[in-house]
Amino acid sequence: MQTLPEIVLALWGRKRAAQVADEYRNALQGRDLLVRDLAMFCNAAAPLTGATEFDRGVEEGKRRVWLHVTRMCGLKPTDFVTIADGEKLND
Repeated sequence: MQTLPEIVLALWGRKRAAQVADEYRNALQGRDLLVRDLAMFCNAAAPLTGATEFDRGVEEGKRRVWLHVTRMCGLKPTDFVTIADGEKLND
């Protein structure tokens, strides 16, 4: 199975892959609330749950999306906790 960086290179080629990564970084830069919401929705810092194997597969798919976005943005796993534990806005 190919890694995410290998898939991106296969899809876009070396030059375009760098441009795609730049687009991700630009789109999410300074949008902390958006990134936190995406992290929570995609189970970045939570165990996968689901009543059925299908439900758990859906949750794993969400996590793979998060991992792709984080790789494209150059985030590290240590950033996940900071993102997921950000300021609580329950107003």
